[in-house]
Amino acid sequence: MRSSIFLVFMLLFSAGAWADEREKSICGFIKEPLLFWFWSSAAPDPDASRTSGLKFVEVTTFKTSDRKTLSGYKYLSNDGKGNRTNSKGYILMALGNAMISDQIISHLKVFSEENYDVYIFDYRGYGNSEGKRRINAIIEDYKEIISFLNEKYERKLLYGISLGGAILLNAIGSGVDYDAAVIDSSPSLLSEHGCPERIDPVANLPDDSGKLLVITGAKDPVLKEGMTSLLRMEAKKRGASVIDGAEYSHPFMDQSLAIHNKRMKSVLDHLVSFSSEGDGQ
Repeated sequence: MRSSIFLVFMLLFSAGAWADEREKSICGFIKEPLLFWFWSSAAPDPDASRTSGLKFVEVTTFKTSDRKTLSGYKYLSNDGKGNRTNSKGYILMALGNAMISDQIISHLKVFSEENYDVYIFDYRGYGNSEGKRRINAIIEDYKEIISFLNEKYERKLLYGISLGGAILLNAIGSGVDYDAAVIDSSPSLLSEHGCPERIDPVANLPDDSGKLLVITGAKDPVLKEGMTSLLRMEAKKRGASVIDGAEYSHPFMDQSLAIHNKRMKSVLDHLVSFSSEGDGQ
């Protein structure tokens, strides 16, 4: 009896220690929590009214291996005429660092109308998601989310903006399977902020980056040219498609709806052009 209790205790202790290790700061013991607190404080509070009445949008959750529940939304595949359709695959979006899922999901309607299930989650510690806001943990979360979705769908498409692009490139660099990805207005380096060079976006570009589209904006007030150009230029050398939009600001901050729609069309065109044949489940 005592040995059984001891075994249970050790298993729980080990799991807790592993979870703590996952959420360990790797970009500075003080700096990383402070930065994430600042970024997340700029994000709005969750508001269910933003998604109420949106047909084909449903709440979804993901349980990480360290037992944190991430909350988000799923935009179900449809034909744009009020009818559900069988999905061709999934599109997973990774957000910027001052955004939450209920802000953005309505803007992804055009993706769902191309017959894809579209997923978006609040980062851990953001919105309704559990856990501490730590870059290493968030990267691990997205590796797990992608692996989970890859088991359910034939076509595997990724779209990351700002910090989200850095997160997805780290997942890609770890070897996750994907058909195409768009990295939109993401920093080239995180090591400039005290992070290890191994998580720099530019360090995680595939040798063959032909499945990537890298977008930057000449009018981006958040990440200036010097913060994004190295990633764009190195990706181009490795075969990626690139766009340095003369009119583009930061994603979802473009000066007109026409510019925003043009940008989103480029994103969608790239993703669907690289998807392979087959239906999702």
